[in-house]
Amino acid sequence: MAFIVVTTVFVAFISYLIYLLNQRRLFFKIRDEMGIGGPSPHFLIGNLKQIIERKKQIGYDDSYQFMAGLHEIYGKYVGIYLGRHLNIHVTDEDDIKEIYIKNFSNFSDRVVPPIFEQSKLISSLLQASYADGWKRIRSAIAPTFSTGKMRAMHHAVESKIDTFLKLIEEKVDSGEKFDIYDDYQALTLDVIGKCAFAIESNSLNNREEVFYVQARKFILHTDIRHSVLITSSFVFPEFTSIWKMFYRFSQLALSQAPLVGGLENVYERRKNGEGRGCVDLLELLIERENSVKDAMSKEEVIQNCFAFLLAGYETTSTALAFCTYLLAEHQQVQQKLYDEIQEVKAEQGFDYDSIHGMKYLDAVFKESLRVYPPVIHFITRVCLNDITINGQFFPKGTNVSVLPYNVHMNEKNWENAKKFIPERFLDWNDKGSLKWIPFGVGPRYCVGMRFAEMEFKTAIVRLLDRFKLELYPDEPKLVPACNGVIMRPKDPVRLRLTKRV
Repeated sequence: MAFIVVTTVFVAFISYLIYLLNQRRLFFKIRDEMGIGGPSPHFLIGNLKQIIERKKQIGYDDSYQFMAGLHEIYGKYVGIYLGRHLNIHVTDEDDIKEIYIKNFSNFSDRVVPPIFEQSKLISSLLQASYADGWKRIRSAIAPTFSTGKMRAMHHAVESKIDTFLKLIEEKVDSGEKFDIYDDYQALTLDVIGKCAFAIESNSLNNREEVFYVQARKFILHTDIRHSVLITSSFVFPEFTSIWKMFYRFSQLALSQAPLVGGLENVYERRKNGEGRGCVDLLELLIERENSVKDAMSKEEVIQNCFAFLLAGYETTSTALAFCTYLLAEHQQVQQKLYDEIQEVKAEQGFDYDSIHGMKYLDAVFKESLRVYPPVIHFITRVCLNDITINGQFFPKGTNVSVLPYNVHMNEKNWENAKKFIPERFLDWNDKGSLKWIPFGVGPRYCVGMRFAEMEFKTAIVRLLDRFKLELYPDEPKLVPACNGVIMRPKDPVRLRLTKRV
């Protein structure tokens, strides 16, 4: 009897394995049937094999460069398999416009790892919601990023930058080298704590603070490279039910719990009148709960405050680190920007409107994000129905991706694309252009773009007003590396800062 049971189980297992392998074979035929090129996939992990091998060879993840090289080989369409999932990467501006704007209704859903469905917080975030649900949430949150609200939040941002500059001055006076990227990360987290939840965190002066430690820990565990569970759910979706069983015991779930609990406590205190009147995202969303039909629920308010944390913390700090390095590397650009800063300071002083009106600062902002766009792998959509775009057929279920770096480095879009030339944006007409997409493209572009721009520009203006930036000759040249969906400096960003007289 036991022999029969064991034999039956063994045969069933082998049969299921053969079925899965056959399914993989069918999935791997889709790219060829579409007439799109790409590297040969491994029968289990797809083209992750090439990415892993390249990382072992050079010591870090440069998948943005890897994809750029594939476009040079295979043309404007490249098919990449992540496990069995086919991602079609596009770089042509006409294709991007057709897919992400004109035919948006057929490409409205983002690609989300199956395991994230177990997290109500993550699966319901503004940037990860499905179908038309994102429209209602976006319509509720968009007014909180109006120009008027940005002016009001600017004072809170300035106060955190004051603390940042005081810390930088102390480090400069000490004469020791320091990693300004690390300080930018603390700054942006303190800014988000203040402007999203009215939390007076002090990560800049205390890296052991609870909010800082919890946020860093959670973000680390959302990185696909550091989570076997997330990677497995992506590569082997056939076993999603098994991965979901393990989710509750994962570091992702465990690190999420204290942050959610803290946000819920802040929410309840605010609902009961404590701290009301503050100008922050949580307050503005709570106000809408009672004044707008079909407003967001408590869970949705918390989810979207959390989305603000995820979307705005590492991206802005990374963008600031890259820009600071570029200014230290290009002294003429730094001097030209400094001259504009001093002119505006003498005539108007620094406030939201005067900083927003600096033309060369805006050019530096745009060019820095063109050369080093922080977000690498997030502008991905699912094809909801069979469709033909500019003569290319896309079957239902295919994922379509646009990598900002590849678009920004395309010589057809930008002459001398690899060079840092802010002047290219001084007379640039961006209306309808899809050549610059660091904040995404189409109706689901980053809703917090204005806030990120305001924080970025204010920090750069205040820093350059106080310090001159230079490279250390003995420090390694900046090398971008992928960190999940984020492109960040591979090494610490140590620069020589000199106080201006």
